[in-house]
Amino acid sequence: MNYLIVQLSAQEAVFARFRQKGRELVFIEASRDAIDADHPLASLLPEIKMRGSAEEKVVLALPPSLFFMREIELPVTDLRKVREVLPLEMKGETAIDTEELVFDALPLEGGKFLAIWAKKEKIAEEIRVMTEQGMEPEIVTASLFHWGSLIPDNESAAPVALTDGEALTVYSDGVPVCFRPMDRGALVTEVERTLAALEMTRGIKVEKVYLHGSASREAAFKALDETSQGTAFTPLPARGELAGTFPVDPVAARDLAGAYALARGCRSKDPLNFRRGDLAYTAGFERARKKFRLSLYLAAAATLLLFAEVGLRYYLVTRDLHSLNNSITSVYREVFPTRKKAVDEVAELRSEIKRLSGTASGPSLLPVLRKLAELKGDDIAGIYETEVEGEQVRLKGDARSVQGVNDFKVRGAAVFSGAEVGEIKSRPDGSVSFAFRATMKEGAK
Repeated sequence: MNYLIVQLSAQEAVFARFRQKGRELVFIEASRDAIDADHPLASLLPEIKMRGSAEEKVVLALPPSLFFMREIELPVTDLRKVREVLPLEMKGETAIDTEELVFDALPLEGGKFLAIWAKKEKIAEEIRVMTEQGMEPEIVTASLFHWGSLIPDNESAAPVALTDGEALTVYSDGVPVCFRPMDRGALVTEVERTLAALEMTRGIKVEKVYLHGSASREAAFKALDETSQGTAFTPLPARGELAGTFPVDPVAARDLAGAYALARGCRSKDPLNFRRGDLAYTAGFERARKKFRLSLYLAAAATLLLFAEVGLRYYLVTRDLHSLNNSITSVYREVFPTRKKAVDEVAELRSEIKRLSGTASGPSLLPVLRKLAELKGDDIAGIYETEVEGEQVRLKGDARSVQGVNDFKVRGAAVFSGAEVGEIKSRPDGSVSFAFRATMKEGAK
């Protein structure tokens, strides 16, 4: 993730890019440009955009003078709920109707909150300027609310102040206790007056003021050192993560400390952000919705193809089953042309095959047919129907004469018992047809 920090002050704009690499911030580039009537912010943005990447989070830091602050106590501690009740809590307490303001809050010591608000119209105008240049900011905030990360680790417990020449913040035990915008022309006077008031009202004595941004530059620091009345104004030391982000240039570290603090603060899940309510950031949601819509379309297409494949397979299987059923029906009709349509052709065919192949209680059909072929002799012209059921054998055939039928019956006595002939019908050529019925002997099976 890349961050583009656009930090505005009364007279200049600072543009700084950082890359998040794991838990660290890597400094990429920075530039500083003056802002006046001849060089408005909009004229500087196209070149800045050209040097950036498509996937970067734009953070806009407005001048501290645009924001108003007040400490309040609320019966809730959840920051999200505090933001919801702030417009109602501050109704009647601000010079402008709360519907024309945008609010956010910052936790302070002792369970208090710092209510921060600004004119919705002014913030909307700044957002519009950047959006028209294709650089819509995802976060709109102010640098001074994030300076806590600049305090050196070895001095986080003692009261310490930080200033960039336009605002002053005071921290005690790492917790913010004071935020104040200041006039550029009277920095020393404003700082010392604020620190004196803080000592009298809260008993917090600040002995050291760290300078960064424009206040840390050499000329500005010399002027402060000459006018201070005992307060120690010290350039912000580049240590810890700040030094890791600017490893070879401590001067750049102090100069861009405000932008660095913003980049660090915006990595949190819920940073101080005035893009809320009517000013809420929607471009990211639109991009996410488009990506989700594309994913949804692809998922729908994949599902449609899956159902189409299943439907095609079902059609092919149904067609094969229908063809197989037709084949079974055709075979059944060829085997049993006189029978009506069966309920289960396959079962009947299986039963008939089993019956023809013989069972455990009766003889096999092939041995019976072999015996009949041996007994047929020359007098029997042919046997055209044979039926075997258990021990019973029934057949129909043609003989050359009645005598031939009787001889067949006699020969069959060796294999069959209770042999009978009947249905003897004579033909004009002297041959006869006959029916034979008998029972297989036990030893002839």
